[in-house]
Amino acid sequence: MPVTADDLSRATRTLRSHPTDFGAWLEVAAIFGALGHADDAEAVFAAIGEGARAGGRVALAVACACHLEKLGSMRGGELIEEVIETYATGGPHFKLAKPSLIEKPDIDLTNAGGTPLADARTVTKVLAPWLASRDPGSVAPAPLLSALSKPGARALVGVMTAKAYAAGTTIIEAGAPATALYWLAHGNVSVKKGTTLLGELHSGAFFGEIALVGGTTRTASVIATDDVWVLEIPAKAVETAAQKHPQLAEVLAFHARQRLLSNLTKMSELFKALKQVDRDALLAKFTTEIVPANTTFIAEGTANQFLWVIVAGRCEVRGGGSVVAELGPGAAVGEISLVSGATAVADVVAIEQVVVLKLSKQAFDQVAKHQPALLATVEKLVVAREKENRALFQDASDLIV
Repeated sequence: MPVTADDLSRATRTLRSHPTDFGAWLEVAAIFGALGHADDAEAVFAAIGEGARAGGRVALAVACACHLEKLGSMRGGELIEEVIETYATGGPHFKLAKPSLIEKPDIDLTNAGGTPLADARTVTKVLAPWLASRDPGSVAPAPLLSALSKPGARALVGVMTAKAYAAGTTIIEAGAPATALYWLAHGNVSVKKGTTLLGELHSGAFFGEIALVGGTTRTASVIATDDVWVLEIPAKAVETAAQKHPQLAEVLAFHARQRLLSNLTKMSELFKALKQVDRDALLAKFTTEIVPANTTFIAEGTANQFLWVIVAGRCEVRGGGSVVAELGPGAAVGEISLVSGATAVADVVAIEQVVVLKLSKQAFDQVAKHQPALLATVEKLVVAREKENRALFQDASDLIV
């Protein structure tokens, strides 16, 4: 459906009423562009980028800068430098020297008047300086850029591509190779495994790091809940940046671990018996490990001292010369040994590179000593597994993107 002046008039009314709504700003910019008013669109994207930079919406600021560069505007490169100067510091927080926060501008825009085009130009021209002058106080570090030096941040931003996806579009397909990391500049996405909704992510979040770090394929799909704008970062660029700047690798690993542990508490019976404070204490004792392909990490007849949770990749349980079961993301093994101390009854082999979370028996015992409910829960899991005659296999789902 073609865009008209009426659409611009409607979008301008929304912006006038909600000047802090970046979605309203983006709609006005897009309509300017669709109507052929390139200079106006450029000015609005620049205003959004500067306002987003000042307000801590770093991904949105970078997306605007990338878009401006694509349009051939010098303002794109300038905005990128401003973002990097502000956020690529590695500091715990960033205090921007701006006037006090004003939720709504003290400006009368009710009589901007004229044609829809003139009205939109007047409103955006008046609001743009105000949007950039707001001071949210101390804003959080940018999840990616703040782990890098300024040269490293420039290199990473230089390979980012801003892409728009309409509501309902699949951004990541389960089973696809992990070729990129994604940073959500604007909008919301849903994470699904089959028909099951596993979670939602919002503006500023990044996703794709788990499969990227683990070197595995995607095991869940990410779908645009509404119209979204996403920064796509090639996997090779992320790998290169992480090698030169270990802090970035640490950030990705930290976020991947936190996401995995969060989902583990939702899916596993092991944690449902615990109060939140005790759950956190147990989660803190898990460690992350990458197991190379064709590695046997549990050997039949040997003592196993860990509870293992597969978070990415696939493994096989082998016993009696045959494959007993295949383990995918979310599967847990080793709980029988954890409780009984018995030796493993089968081999567990990584058939591709896998990422696992593991908990030592010593750490488990320390928590279980003060939490009888935890021990009782594990004992129930052991009994259930033995009844099913599927030793070393627990079916579960996880948000692995």
